[in-house]
Amino acid sequence: WAQALREMSNRLEELPGQDAFPMDLSAIISAFYGRAGYVYLNNGHTGSITFIGTVSPAGGNLKEPVTEGTKKAARCFYALEQARADRKRYPAVNPIDSYSKYIEYPEFEEYISKLISPEWIPMVNEMKTLMQRGKEVQEQINILGDDGVPLEYHLTFWKSEVIDFVILQQDAFDAIDAVCPIERQQYMLKLVMSVVRADYRFDDFTQVMDYFKRLINALRQMNYSEFQSEAFHKHEKELESILNERVIR
Repeated sequence: WAQALREMSNRLEELPGQDAFPMDLSAIISAFYGRAGYVYLNNGHTGSITFIGTVSPAGGNLKEPVTEGTKKAARCFYALEQARADRKRYPAVNPIDSYSKYIEYPEFEEYISKLISPEWIPMVNEMKTLMQRGKEVQEQINILGDDGVPLEYHLTFWKSEVIDFVILQQDAFDAIDAVCPIERQQYMLKLVMSVVRADYRFDDFTQVMDYFKRLINALRQMNYSEFQSEAFHKHEKELESILNERVIR
């Protein structure tokens, strides 16, 4: 669509903008997305129209005009990443580059506070901050080696891995994990945040890795169990037992 706009603009000999796209490309994109929202139907009923736009820029350049205009109009963005797909981390959405501007709106914050919990948005922001910090320390570990960084770096990295594996990843081929009701999301997010907020005692980085792999496994088994079922509570007790081994009370 955007390429067609560029060709039409060029043939009409209009003044070109960045990358030869029309000067008013952002306004055209905004006008299109502005048609989404709350609607009144001819039969007297009401409904809503949602637009989900997909942009695939050449070379993965997210700074090109079409992507920039779409992000500005939509105010939210899912950044698909080949690196996550290569590591079999699905859905392959980069949690750091992706964002939603709507959580900054007071009206949305009030709505979420009533629908889910007043703690929801602060927990989401805290989780994203930890994911960003986890990426930074991972780069340091890759450069300096496991022995070349403080033990705290390994703790930060593995806490971000807990969030990634348990909250962000999803198995679409599993009947239970493929769908996650909001009550379950809230429960699991609070549980995971209690895990990553805790203080742990370790002697070296090898203990950190082995321990958090066990934590992640117990939490993922909960994801594959019916919510509040016997199996769910069994794995939750297993998680509590693992936490009691290392958590500083």
